[in-house]
Amino acid sequence: MTAVATPTARILDLGVLSAGTVVEARRKNEVHYRGCVEDTAPGLGIVWIRDDMAGHRAILHLDEYSIWQLSA
Repeated sequence: MTAVATPTARILDLGVLSAGTVVEARRKNEVHYRGCVEDTAPGLGIVWIRDDMAGHRAILHLDEYSIWQLSA
């Protein structure tokens, strides 16, 4: 049986994220991206992740997405 990641907390301060943290990005309660954090720019409200669904790097801005930390 595969563990399903569930959202544990909405991230409002990107300073709490570190490389390797698994997050998902939502817009209008729909998941657009899910993956591991690669880098953050908290002062700009930006996080870069490696998207598991598409396999590419994605740049996410807090003005456009709600960011949720995941746990298994």
